[in-house]
Amino acid sequence: MHIYQILFQKADWPKPEMESFLHDADFFVRSLRSNGQLVSQNEVFLFQENTVGLHVQCLKKDSLDERYNSDYVNQWNAILMDRYNVTVSYKYVGEHLVAIPTADIASSSSLILYWGGASPIRSGDSFEPIPLYSFPYTHTRHRNYEDINSWSRSYEEIDGLWFRGSMGEKPFHSYLSDIESPLTMQGRSICNRLEELTGKPSYYYLFNYDSKKMEQSCPSCGGQWQLESKLLEKFDLKCDHCRLVSEKVKD
Repeated sequence: MHIYQILFQKADWPKPEMESFLHDADFFVRSLRSNGQLVSQNEVFLFQENTVGLHVQCLKKDSLDERYNSDYVNQWNAILMDRYNVTVSYKYVGEHLVAIPTADIASSSSLILYWGGASPIRSGDSFEPIPLYSFPYTHTRHRNYEDINSWSRSYEEIDGLWFRGSMGEKPFHSYLSDIESPLTMQGRSICNRLEELTGKPSYYYLFNYDSKKMEQSCPSCGGQWQLESKLLEKFDLKCDHCRLVSEKVKD
């Protein structure tokens, strides 16, 4: 993982425009994050003389290259330059102490949609994250990854509610583990789209916390899906026909 400083520079910063600038600069940063170019969260803007800056984290050293920009990134970059007359630049700070290996599409024989971590799409060969911007745009109506980001945000919120248990575990557990839940159906639709765009078999991770019954057969087709040995030292269950992976209940 790599650390950069994003710098917004201009000769003079009139105080009346600072609030609106920070609002728009935040949308610019969000667009980079939604595109997978940033993996850090909750950045803090710092004022230093004629510069506003913030430190961010990226999966790869070239993640902020302009060639990876989405339409939204370019749009917000143009807004900042035109509306506030600022120059936007990136300063490389160094490599993060915690290294996160990454994979790429070309070297991956399959893909796994799995919530959490630096990217929701993992290599089926190494389980390493693949940056979102590496993929063709998956949203069917816009040039972005909003379908994947929406699914990921929903999964995070539902997983948090299930884990805390303060609002009743059962309905949230069903969202995560039921083959016919809206969350699962949305995720499997994304996997179909990924496979259509990349030609790589794309699997959905179906959560299994306490169901011994799920271990017996694939919850989608009813076929046998127990593996003789763990896949990626993590998954015990895999259905190639339905593009599903999961785990056995931990003893």
